[in-house]
Amino acid sequence: MASALQLPPQSPSPSGQVLALLSTLSNPSSSSSQDAHSRHALALKARDDALSSSNDSYSNLCTEFCRVLCCQSPEMLSMEVLKNFHDSLAGDTDMFHKCCGWIQNTGGGNAQREQGIMIWNTLRQMAGLLLKNALVSPPPPSSLNCATTSQSIQSKRMKLSHEAATEIKHGLLRCLTDAQSPIRGVASTAIARCCTAAVYLEKSMGIFFSVGNWVELVPFILHCVQAGNTNNETDSIEQCAGIGALLTLRKLLEDIPNRLAAEAPSTSFHELVPALLTCLQSPIQTRRKEALACLNVFIFPMPGSLVANMDRYLGGLSALASDESAEIRQLVCQGIVSLLSKRAEYIKPHFASIVPFMLTATSDADPSVALEACDFWLTFASLDEDSYDDEMMGCVAQSLPQLLPILLKGMVYPPDKIEELMEDNAIDERGGDDRQQDLAPVFHKSKIKGQYGSDDDDSDDGGSDDEMDDDDGEWSLRKCSAASLDSLAGIFGASYVLPPLLPALQEGLRHTDQWFREASILALGAISDGCMAEITPHLPQLHPFLLSQLTSSDSLPQIRCISAWTLGRYASWTVTADDPSLVACSIEALVGRLLDRNRKVQVATCSALGVYVEAAGDLMTPYLEPVYRVLMNAIQQYRARSILCLFDTLGVMAENIGAAIGEGPLPGIYVPPILKRWNDIGRENPMDRSLLPLMECLGSITVACGMNYQPWAVETFEMAMSTIEGCMMIISHYNDLSDVDDELADPMICAIDLIDGLIEGLGSNFATLVAGSARFGPTFPNLLQQIVAHDIPGVRISAFAVLGDLARQAPTLIETGLPMLLSEAISSIDPTHPAVCNNSLWALGEICVRCGGNDAPLTPHAEDFLQNLIPLLMGNSIDIDGNPIDTPVPGIVENASITMGRLACVNANFVAPELGRFLLGWCDGLSKISDPNERKDAFSGFVLALRANPQSIHSAGPGLPQTIGSILFAVVSWHVAPDDMLQGANILNGNYGFQPFPSQFVELKESLTHLLTDLKSSTGQESWIQVESQMPRNVKRLMKEVYNI
Repeated sequence: MASALQLPPQSPSPSGQVLALLSTLSNPSSSSSQDAHSRHALALKARDDALSSSNDSYSNLCTEFCRVLCCQSPEMLSMEVLKNFHDSLAGDTDMFHKCCGWIQNTGGGNAQREQGIMIWNTLRQMAGLLLKNALVSPPPPSSLNCATTSQSIQSKRMKLSHEAATEIKHGLLRCLTDAQSPIRGVASTAIARCCTAAVYLEKSMGIFFSVGNWVELVPFILHCVQAGNTNNETDSIEQCAGIGALLTLRKLLEDIPNRLAAEAPSTSFHELVPALLTCLQSPIQTRRKEALACLNVFIFPMPGSLVANMDRYLGGLSALASDESAEIRQLVCQGIVSLLSKRAEYIKPHFASIVPFMLTATSDADPSVALEACDFWLTFASLDEDSYDDEMMGCVAQSLPQLLPILLKGMVYPPDKIEELMEDNAIDERGGDDRQQDLAPVFHKSKIKGQYGSDDDDSDDGGSDDEMDDDDGEWSLRKCSAASLDSLAGIFGASYVLPPLLPALQEGLRHTDQWFREASILALGAISDGCMAEITPHLPQLHPFLLSQLTSSDSLPQIRCISAWTLGRYASWTVTADDPSLVACSIEALVGRLLDRNRKVQVATCSALGVYVEAAGDLMTPYLEPVYRVLMNAIQQYRARSILCLFDTLGVMAENIGAAIGEGPLPGIYVPPILKRWNDIGRENPMDRSLLPLMECLGSITVACGMNYQPWAVETFEMAMSTIEGCMMIISHYNDLSDVDDELADPMICAIDLIDGLIEGLGSNFATLVAGSARFGPTFPNLLQQIVAHDIPGVRISAFAVLGDLARQAPTLIETGLPMLLSEAISSIDPTHPAVCNNSLWALGEICVRCGGNDAPLTPHAEDFLQNLIPLLMGNSIDIDGNPIDTPVPGIVENASITMGRLACVNANFVAPELGRFLLGWCDGLSKISDPNERKDAFSGFVLALRANPQSIHSAGPGLPQTIGSILFAVVSWHVAPDDMLQGANILNGNYGFQPFPSQFVELKESLTHLLTDLKSSTGQESWIQVESQMPRNVKRLMKEVYNI
């Protein structure tokens, strides 16, 4: 049967030299290892030199790699190329004989030929991978000056010639039809990665490899898919091409779906969906699987062709729901979940039939299918209210009696996992070394100041649900089942959840098999939020049961872990119950397990203790000394993840208990061991990432202890400064900062935040501390200037936090470098880096407060300062490419309003001349400020600026009444509680009781009253009548009763 495929031109044969290069890079030599190593090193250098010496050399080698990839057999090589290949190996011809020797040795038979072709295909794969890497990451010229900036390096990277790009594109497309699956896989990956890289390497790659410029790509993919639909012979070229095209399409849809939809030829793109739907009927499993995977990814861009064929797609899902392949059944569930998540309206009409199918799939024998199906329930419970209706709720509610026992069963560890856990338990019991799964990644949380600023990260608390099991961070059926139960309990409540769940739950809690009991305890914790009121009457019996499971020596470590986690889920009940002994016995049980030999138990009890601390707050005070003593014993025993969790818990204690942790002898119990641990680790590796949570907890401790931290302040300061200097030295060795991993700077950022904690805790005494450090005192001001100007945004975030706190607490330390510090802070008012922008705004505001009426330090910078603030207030900021930033960054308008007010308090004439440009935006920002003291500063400056330029109200907006209305609404915000701001119409016209103006700001109230009175008189009676006519009823009443207007 003749092929219907129209293939791109065949590539020429590769050269013998590139075959020899690939052979040596694969390092198959049978000679001594030293010789092999030397040849391999020389080959690497030759490759790198060829790729980076010139554009021509780069293009030539990339083309040669492509030719090797396209060459299906060494039989296609001429005798001249074979001889060149042999001779270029410099005597080490072992690889040549393995892959090509059979051509000359005709007596070797089929076995030698098959072995040779297999090794040849390995070389082809290597060539494809090297081609892909060279294309997606073009090297800079080898002659480039080391001092060249990273931006210049990007612009000077190697570029393909037009001829080379054309041949490579043809070769890659042709390889999608190759008979060898690994070659098709390499080619499809290279195509997808090139198209993705073209998005950000627009100048070097976009001209050739962007979807829009590679005009043959999508039509060829479509052609291959359609050709595969005409021939169902497994080994036919059409089937190979169809599967290669499907692989490529899936990768493109996963990486750049919107680009593909926008730039591909529209006719070909829209014909893809019908072609894929036809593939679903193929008898070839791989074809069905890849086509369905593509269609599932199409859900997110949702082209019109899929909308038009939605019934066919849903029919295809239904037809494949009982497919013999578990992978396909998994994809069926994935498609339904994706539709539910993104476009629920398409499955609403079929929801009554979908729910029973997903119920059956949730108990599928294949865990991958069951996991995907289980995600359906979690996704449904996470939908916005607008995405589902009462009928859909009813369908799920009716399924709960069958579903909830299935979810409970899904929470039981499978046999293979139980076997693995038992082995881990035995290792811990013997005190074995840390394993890879114990080494959790460590990430630092930057310190954000000002409005919406918080030192906490809600996504990473001490009671993380990740502590509930031993799946090592992997999303599993157990985790999904527990999360689904948690979410379903939240939306349906106890009346729907408890009746079908309780019988199975009670049986499980009494089960003699500890693994079933463990799953039931997990379920009890999962329903805590949704069923708390109904479970509360049973807690007097359940709480002692959980304590006994935690403390019993017969309990499995996993039972102890999950009992600690579940106790944490009910910590709020323990704290608010009438029996004060509950807190004591809970803390005693958790602390008693802190020194457990099992590392998972250490982590779970440490986390649960943190949750109890958050719930109890200062109720923990009577237990602090024994708790700290046990924790300090643990600090000697803990390693890996356990020690990280311990430091987190120490930080939680500082943040939630407060000054009590610094009273009397308490700091002497825990601070020296923490510093010793820092010293011990730091001597071996000062950049060790386990030091991040240590420094974070010390930062919280220094703030909570205040002046009581003084005995250890100098040592802490100098260790933090050493960390910063060491980190800066390491980073300085990088010529291109784009190569610097953000995590590399984390130790420095953590150390800067710790110094900020010392400033907050010691206040004005921090200046004395710096002066007392012979090693770092003289260099501290200079280091501050370096970090505020650092190229890494995370460093600047923390540096500006330090700058602002120094302005508040120890201004003498910034006086000498103030001009440079001001310049850097003003230039960082850039919303493309929101956290940097927020902290720089906050620091500048604190400097303004410190300046008071002395405007001399700010005068040289006032114009730039103002011009950078105005766009934030007017909402016309632009990003680095000059495009408008449409979505406001939370907190930036408020912080800009505060800083503008503080600048005006220093000198109103800094702000007044251009007030008309941003008056309305400033009013809007003023109305959103929540902190009373910051609001007071902002309004004080606003009054001064408006007094200095009263005519600005005439040039500020669409009309005088509207401008005055904006001022009035800003003033109204003083009388509305922050939590009530979203009530809108009720505040303006409903039955709303305004708050009185804060009594501590009487002077400001008088200033506002005089300002509003003068505004009324200056506008004239006719204009004021217009203003009043537009005032909502409640605002009019407030103005009359409070401000006498």
